[in-house]
Amino acid sequence: MPPFNAERRDRLADAAIEILASEGSRGLTHRAVDAQADQPPGTTSRYFRTRDALLRGVVERVRVLHFAELARAPAGRIAGSAIAGHLAAMVYEALTVNRTRHLAILELFLESTRRPELRTEMVATRTAQIRLMRDIHAAAGIELSTERAATLVTVITGLVHMALTTPEAIGMRSPEDVRALVRSLIDTVNAPALTGSGR
Repeated sequence: MPPFNAERRDRLADAAIEILASEGSRGLTHRAVDAQADQPPGTTSRYFRTRDALLRGVVERVRVLHFAELARAPAGRIAGSAIAGHLAAMVYEALTVNRTRHLAILELFLESTRRPELRTEMVATRTAQIRLMRDIHAAAGIELSTERAATLVTVITGLVHMALTTPEAIGMRSPEDVRALVRSLIDTVNAPALTGSGR
């Protein structure tokens, strides 16, 4: 049995993300993760003893990757009017280079409706998204209420989910189409804050 190390644990979690995205939660087993990660049988169960532990490990890994991506901001202080473009770029990446991860996140949220212990983790993830939305705006000098930040997260999350699953329904021919849509939605929701009345 290979020695325990954090890098291998991350590789196993990354393999589990791939399985969730391609096969859904029903396909997520210790054996499947071993095969996906090209590890000897039994490796995954050594790092994640139960299926619940495996799911929690995936949530932790997704959270690290997801928030490192979302926290990225343009160098220096950005203007409030530039936030829409910044978030549009994040959504575009969610549909392209980070597509697998976002499909896995969707699976985790669905699975959390059936597993109370996982629900706690996903509620914490969503709460952190709302807090980060406020932080992004604060960096641009905009004081965003928790309610308005939650509205923005709802809008963006809904758009990502639709673009991943039923892009035809919202007239998307390619991921590039999402940029203008995000900018329009964000500008509409942020209009009061940008004029000072949303503070």
